[in-house]
Amino acid sequence: MMPLLRPLISVALVLTPSLISQGSSFQRMHTIQQLQETKKCFGCHLSLANLSGVNLEGVDVRSTDFQGANLKNANLRYANLEWADLRHANLQGSDLTGATLRSTLLVNADLQGANLEASHLENADVRNANLSRANLVKVSSPDHIEDSHSVTLCKTILPNGMTSNRDC
Repeated sequence: MMPLLRPLISVALVLTPSLISQGSSFQRMHTIQQLQETKKCFGCHLSLANLSGVNLEGVDVRSTDFQGANLKNANLRYANLEWADLRHANLQGSDLTGATLRSTLLVNADLQGANLEASHLENADVRNANLSRANLVKVSSPDHIEDSHSVTLCKTILPNGMTSNRDC
């Protein structure tokens, strides 16, 4: 009986990582579909998700894990991203107009060319974020961004409407 179990155990050990990965991808796709339908996803796990170009206008994604996610050119206008984890996320060209980013982790995030006009960035952690060519006009609580030496602000439109040449 034991000789018959060995091949089965070997096959199970080989397939398990693949099945877990597929289950994770399926769960992520289901979560994204739910988010688009309900416009809410509190505390979801969307790390490494590909949401490039997706319309997420007005979504409530407080405390959601977007770590390493691709949100390039996504529409996040008026989204509530409070306490979200966007570390290492690609937000190039994304529209974050009026978005709530209070206490959001934007460490090492790529926000090149993003529109953050009138967004709320109180207590957001922007260490090592790239804000080159981003629009920060009317951003609330901009001091920690402008004063941070680790943030890239090349040709960034600052809250006062002036363009920064720092780090170019």
